[in-house]
Amino acid sequence: MRKSFWDFCYELKNKHPRDYVGVFMAWKPALFVQTAELARKVLVKDNDHFQDRYLYSGHSDPLGSLNLFTVKNPIWSEMRQELSPMFTSLRLKKITELMNINSQQLVQKVQRDYVEKNECVNLKELFSMYTSDTVAYSVFGIRVSVLNDQLSPLWAITSHMVKWTFWRGLEFSMIFFMPAIAALLRLKFFSEPASEYIKKIFWDVTEERKSKGTSNDKDLVNHLLKLKDNLKLPANSDSELADNLMLAQAAVFILGSVETSSTTLSYCLHELAYHPEEQEILYREVDDALKRTGKNILEYDDLMELKYLSGCLRETMRKFPPVPYLDRICNKTYRLTDDVVIEKGTPVFVNVVSIHYDERYFPEPNEWRPERFSATSDSDNVQFTFMPFGEGPRFCIGKRYGMMQMRTALAQLIHKYKIEPSVPREVQSDPYSVILAPADGGSVKFVPR
Repeated sequence: MRKSFWDFCYELKNKHPRDYVGVFMAWKPALFVQTAELARKVLVKDNDHFQDRYLYSGHSDPLGSLNLFTVKNPIWSEMRQELSPMFTSLRLKKITELMNINSQQLVQKVQRDYVEKNECVNLKELFSMYTSDTVAYSVFGIRVSVLNDQLSPLWAITSHMVKWTFWRGLEFSMIFFMPAIAALLRLKFFSEPASEYIKKIFWDVTEERKSKGTSNDKDLVNHLLKLKDNLKLPANSDSELADNLMLAQAAVFILGSVETSSTTLSYCLHELAYHPEEQEILYREVDDALKRTGKNILEYDDLMELKYLSGCLRETMRKFPPVPYLDRICNKTYRLTDDVVIEKGTPVFVNVVSIHYDERYFPEPNEWRPERFSATSDSDNVQFTFMPFGEGPRFCIGKRYGMMQMRTALAQLIHKYKIEPSVPREVQSDPYSVILAPADGGSVKFVPR
């Protein structure tokens, strides 16, 4: 924890520039694979050997062990199937309207605090507020704006989730890389206060809807309550399992949508500040779209057509993948290559950073070039060389939601402000964070257009 795990993955590829390398996680041997071909084998082609993640997901932590990110088969496949309808294009179009409203409030907050008051912006915190407002509605149907300085029940959780203290970092490191110790110490994926708070909001919202006889078809709570009645759970499971499954999905959706999107937007603005020519191309694309459509704000279909804007976000995730590796555990002995046999129980890590920085796929990988991705779509993994959302059956279910959340914010900010540098070009990563985060939150200067 003197340096981030992201930096460890980056340095591993430089120290060992080969297809795979063995490491020890304490006493446990593990394998890092570092090419697109081997990643495809582990994540897709021979996925039946690598169905579950390596990280700790134990009974002492129901919210941490039963969410879609951590839960093991067979519950995982059942939950994945049931939750997929939450992320259809139709639902996303409806929620884009709210993302646009929140993006307007984001623009107003920038004007109020960072232009008029000339305060220094913490990008990570600012974008965590924005994503927190959206997720409050997406999960619980709560319409509240922490960007407008309102008291938000969700911000109480998310502000806690995105602050990486030494203890939180240690807890996450044990859960992800030393599950045996995490099990012994009964560590928690979500902190105790966050877990209790999520339970309270979830059941408060549920009780209110029951008493009033109302429902909100747009949010995750409503979907989870319907899902609870239809779940096919293991025969010996207790009555609490269904409740814990619902709460776990709500918790992980909050963490996933806030943490990764806020990091990507922070790094994207930092890069735009140092790339004025690319920033001008992006501004022109947004401005032309607004003139062409005659609208004040671009809607779902308009945003999907902005190829350069999507390219800026994708290139940011290529250079700064929020999750630097993908972990799996081998469930039956597997021959990876002619020379390598992976024994059952061995953790296997796909080094995403190594693949994203491979010069064979991305010439001059340290350069930020949005045009690399201007011809690709959201679903294109560029032959397994681009995997910020994971890949294979366990790819991120909220991928399109996350992309749209970032598109709306970036489109509105870039149309109203020029972005100028205010911190050194090299951004240090937070050493306590398992997921990539800028050490001081990142900062830029906003100049009204």
